[in-house]
Amino acid sequence: MFGNLSGVEKLRKIEIGNTGISVTELCHGTLIMGRLQANMAPEKAAKAVRKSFELGVNFYDTAQSYGNYPHLALGFRDIPRDKIVIASKSHAVSYQAMKDAVEECMRELSLERIGIFHLHLVSSTENLNARRGALECLLDLKSKGIVSAIGASTHTIAGLRAINAEPAFDVAFPVLNMRGLGITDGKLEGMLEALKESRQKGKFVYAMKPIGGGHLHREVEEAIDYLRKLPECDAIAIGMKDEAEVEMNVNIFNDLAIMDELRNRVHSVSRKLTVYPLCTGCGLCVAECDQGAITIVDDKAVVDHSKCILCGYCAAVCPDYVIRVV
Repeated sequence: MFGNLSGVEKLRKIEIGNTGISVTELCHGTLIMGRLQANMAPEKAAKAVRKSFELGVNFYDTAQSYGNYPHLALGFRDIPRDKIVIASKSHAVSYQAMKDAVEECMRELSLERIGIFHLHLVSSTENLNARRGALECLLDLKSKGIVSAIGASTHTIAGLRAINAEPAFDVAFPVLNMRGLGITDGKLEGMLEALKESRQKGKFVYAMKPIGGGHLHREVEEAIDYLRKLPECDAIAIGMKDEAEVEMNVNIFNDLAIMDELRNRVHSVSRKLTVYPLCTGCGLCVAECDQGAITIVDDKAVVDHSKCILCGYCAAVCPDYVIRVV
């Protein structure tokens, strides 16, 4: 029923503390599929979801704001839900808003319980304190067995330190890659120091943006190897929108050679530099781009795709990490 299952027994699995959850080291990130990035049709995105399950992945990361629950539901059609672990997130602040978010996820994905539910993008201790109602809701749902583990995602070092200091969090989900792309309040070294504290506190850590929002797509193997060797990193969420990307990443995590044909299929996928609406028009990307591919128009960065070479230098200087290769 599930096609080629040759990779099922190979991907390494990790236990999340004493939660009873066991997840694959490779997590299928789904942000890229939804309305915030590639805005794929559910039928198309479902093929990648299905492929990753067939090749042994059991860990899927999504969020209320991604708008891709239909994509996942279609990909999981006729797959027993106890065979997969869903991590979702919400920007909710209040108890009721978080309750509604969890119920939405369960309804849309036909779940009886959720593996991990995150506070989406905790930026600091102050931000976490403002969302205590949402956290209390997750604690109540965990006590009832509806949520197995509580986590929080973050793009900041200050956010990770706040997560580390809160005993309620079982899981931390920070931006982490070998170039430090996407860390909005410091450098890679600072995030690595905070990660040591995460390990001391017993948090399960999985990394987001391992390919730097697409900017490291020509260095995928090196970027993944870097994170796999970090003792503080338990798993890695990689955005995968098609079957070729899934196959290549599963092979990397299974320590298998990547055939030229597969590599060519992955690199032949059309990509472009995208500037998201939260851009403030600060102009740092313009100064950094030696191709003259970015200008500021009406206080927003605009890309001339005929000049852009997808080098990623602009993303490295963007203070808000709103420039991505999609």
